[in-house]
Amino acid sequence: MGTREASFLLGISRQRLLVLLAQGRVKGAQKKGRFWEIPVSDSGMPVIIPARRGPKGMWRKRESTTPKMIHV
Repeated sequence: MGTREASFLLGISRQRLLVLLAQGRVKGAQKKGRFWEIPVSDSGMPVIIPARRGPKGMWRKRESTTPKMIHV
């Protein structure tokens, strides 16, 4: 299946599909010359691998809950 048919089935633009292909997020897709060959699953749709998110933010971590001593 080509990029035009795959983007139509997925409901995304062709350019977005090309970005996903460049990131390697379309399972089993191979580039043959100038064209992409995109396999389909049993359901008839291409399989998109979910993106991995970056590291967890540090702003939500609380300080230690030990009581602090203030000497006056």
